[in-house]
Amino acid sequence: MKRTANFLTLVLLFLSAVSCNQLFEEPPANNPEAIFENLWATFSEEYAPFEERNIDWQAQYTKFRPMVTATSTDDELFSVISQMLATLDDGHVTLTAPGRDLFISNKIRNELIEDELFNIPIIKTYLEPGYKEGDENAYLYGKIKNANVAYIYFDYVGDNFFKMNDFLSEYPDVNGYIIDMRHNQGGDFTYCFSEIGRLTDQSRYVFKSKTKNGKGADDYTDWYEWNISPEGDYVDKPIIVLTDRYTISAGERAVMAFKTLPQVTLMGDTTNGAHGTMIGRELANGWFYSLVPQKVELYDGKTYEGIGLAPDSYSKNTLSEINSGIDMTLQRAIDSLN
Repeated sequence: MKRTANFLTLVLLFLSAVSCNQLFEEPPANNPEAIFENLWATFSEEYAPFEERNIDWQAQYTKFRPMVTATSTDDELFSVISQMLATLDDGHVTLTAPGRDLFISNKIRNELIEDELFNIPIIKTYLEPGYKEGDENAYLYGKIKNANVAYIYFDYVGDNFFKMNDFLSEYPDVNGYIIDMRHNQGGDFTYCFSEIGRLTDQSRYVFKSKTKNGKGADDYTDWYEWNISPEGDYVDKPIIVLTDRYTISAGERAVMAFKTLPQVTLMGDTTNGAHGTMIGRELANGWFYSLVPQKVELYDGKTYEGIGLAPDSYSKNTLSEINSGIDMTLQRAIDSLN
């Protein structure tokens, strides 16, 4: 997994989230106890999915606050805050400081658990010569060897989704398509929603979201509904969308959209379960962190925050298969469509 959420990224996140009023607020004190208090209070006021993640934030304060004193070192403070944030197990919650490894609240992403079970070089061996790819594997698409199946991979959700139409137009006569969203790092889901119009013959409601707009527990915007709409020549062929535990954020929102399509089957592993908007904040000592001020409900009226979107057909590669150059999940998708 490319850990692109580095220090500079969170600096930019912070700057994009600061309002004019916040620029003129008196900054919090720069000492260990004040820094802990500020972070805990900000989460209390701005973090949305406590209930979805079954977390009593006051209980976390009671547990971790005594661990921080006026003489706590930076190492000790970073450790205590990281331990507290780890209770959220949220792939969108991070803590970063100069000269330190990025801490991610989600255990899978932080420890890179089974990250090696997805391998782009192996996937390329399944494609016929002449496949197309973007810089740093932003996208990868081509026709599967010895099968009437076309494949496309998206590393993130952004302008790479402009390749969707090219992909569909280049392979109009295949039996079906594989859209690989495994290890998708997220981005801006609206690119996906605008570029998959050829895959639906009607407007389809995908999810709704509401965002914190005040410090109170019930201070939210109204719910906003997100839909996909038909555009261009309709493609009515079987599609298999591949997912894994690293499919996160806008990647999951893209999967939500694919999930509304009757010709789509989800295959692979459950997604990460972190799909609300992420924003950045800065601490008085120059550390940065991110949190989630948004709730999301799928078209079925349920939230999958902290749970993830389960596949219709479960499949997970093994290390022995990967070491042998085999992507068994991809192979199962090929066999299903061929």
